[in-house]
Amino acid sequence: MSLRFFLLAVICFATVAARAQGVVDRIRARGELVISTDATYPPFETMKDEEIQGFDVDVANALAAALKVKVRWINQEWAGVLGSLESGKADLVMAGTTITEERKGKGYVFSRPYFLSGQAIARRKGDSRIEGPETLKDKIVSVQQETTGQFAVDKIGVPKDRQLRFDTVQDGLADVVNKRSDACVGDLPTIQAILREGYPEIEIVGPVFVKENLGIIAWKGNEELISQVNRVLARMLVDGSYKKAYDKWVGVPFTSADVAELEAQKDAGTKVPVATEDATSQPIQAVLADRGSSAFAFRGDLFRQALPLLAKGAVLTLELTGLSLVFGVAGGLILALGRLSPLPFFRPFIVAYVEVVRGTPLLMQIYVIYFVLPAIGINLPSFVAGVLALSLNAAAYSSEIFRGGIESIDSGQMEAARSLGMSHRLAMRWVILPQTIRRVLPPLTNEAVALLK
Repeated sequence: MSLRFFLLAVICFATVAARAQGVVDRIRARGELVISTDATYPPFETMKDEEIQGFDVDVANALAAALKVKVRWINQEWAGVLGSLESGKADLVMAGTTITEERKGKGYVFSRPYFLSGQAIARRKGDSRIEGPETLKDKIVSVQQETTGQFAVDKIGVPKDRQLRFDTVQDGLADVVNKRSDACVGDLPTIQAILREGYPEIEIVGPVFVKENLGIIAWKGNEELISQVNRVLARMLVDGSYKKAYDKWVGVPFTSADVAELEAQKDAGTKVPVATEDATSQPIQAVLADRGSSAFAFRGDLFRQALPLLAKGAVLTLELTGLSLVFGVAGGLILALGRLSPLPFFRPFIVAYVEVVRGTPLLMQIYVIYFVLPAIGINLPSFVAGVLALSLNAAAYSSEIFRGGIESIDSGQMEAARSLGMSHRLAMRWVILPQTIRRVLPPLTNEAVALLK
């Protein structure tokens, strides 16, 4: 019994000691610094040859070298980037993120500004209707969702029903090219980097209308890590490595005026202790206090705030499902009848359509209808494009359900109907299809559930 108590005490002591270890010590112990990002945001980070490249990568490598560890990137959509800090999956977020008091209040700890940015407006070349932020209020504006670009558009006074929100800035710019949106609002360096690679139809109008400071983020309780980040950033500004990365990825020279402005804004981040070369462990009380709070605490106020949006989204989902199911089932029946028709002319086209649609991802089909059709002059509203894409997809799957159901009816049924003098069309209408409907209802129900999802 005494041995059991001794082992339990050793385990408890080891657990407490591990928790008391500072965040920098933990990173060094595992040998890697985990950074979350959304690699669709040049010049900060972008995917090339299956690797993440950009300004943030060079900064991260300098930080990892100072900590004597390697970098491991987690690339995901922007909607999940900040959440990876709360869940503990990442140590830092580097994604060209703006320092705001609201984000600080939610528990995010920011480094000193490492990049000066701002919101800019992109329009189609020669569109004189758009000259500045005050001219956007009655226009259709595209933004990347849940970014300071969206918040800037909200602050201008653009109604929410005139905002088109996308996962990436590139999609927003493509929407301007396709003439669905009148303008796109986003970070100036990102828009400049994208325009250098393409979109010759787009131009930036005016200077930035909202100045912003970008920072590197950690979760609350990890101020020690941000202290090390600040130390490395300050050293990069002095030894010239920052300028080298800036000139390489931003495409314009980094001047002494930029250095002075970064120094003037250095207190815009979270106030943290000044770091030394070798970080010391946190006091055990601070670590245990931080561990005692859950990052997944239920927020009733946020739930109540989100409830109307969730209800609106549920209604929209049901509308899309209902319309797409009606058109898809009707289209599927027509395709099945055409494929089984005695007339052979349409069969190759129907077979090709069904195989292509069933063999390609639905998301790709939606992208083609929404982004590619405008390039040939076919512009559809967002809701119509969604219904069309889902209906065409459902029609291909439903056609195979109907074809299987029709072919499952004994051939003698058709022969008997024809012997009574019915035409093929009448026999199909009054004899075959009524029996088929009863047999295809279960698989059609499965298709409806898949469409809803």
